[in-house]
Amino acid sequence: MCGGLLAIVALLLASCAPGEVTETTPDETAPAVDAQVAFDLEAWSARYEEEFNAGNLEVLAGMFTEDGCRMPPNQPIVEGRVMLLAQLEAATQMTPELRITPTSSEVFGATAIGRGIFERLAADGSTIETGKWMNMHKLVDGVWKMHCDIWNSDLPLDGSN
Repeated sequence: MCGGLLAIVALLLASCAPGEVTETTPDETAPAVDAQVAFDLEAWSARYEEEFNAGNLEVLAGMFTEDGCRMPPNQPIVEGRVMLLAQLEAATQMTPELRITPTSSEVFGATAIGRGIFERLAADGSTIETGKWMNMHKLVDGVWKMHCDIWNSDLPLDGSN
């Protein structure tokens, strides 16, 4: 009995010897992660803000994955490029200027999570609303794209709900 146990321990120790390290994923369809494609939430957010404020709707929609989504407050979820484009058009019409401030991000392989705060400004520069956001990005063909975006206001409810 003791000899069998020693043999098992010896085999276990032998299997711990240094060797080639490989990264595996439970999802075989997940894209390979290129360590050279770092996720930069500040740069991504600055580009999103710039394109939003310029009204470049096609560019904005292209910054999302094909099956991306937005979850606007008090509205149904918006999914897919066509629906995203319509929702982004409505959003840019309601918000003459958007300021986005990222506060943190974490990367998990080919997925990244970002969060931050926002400020919607009127044409005269006054604040319409402030709030917070969280989004999920995916690395698609070497480019980080937003997969899902959710945000909500810091304004108190008006009691009409």
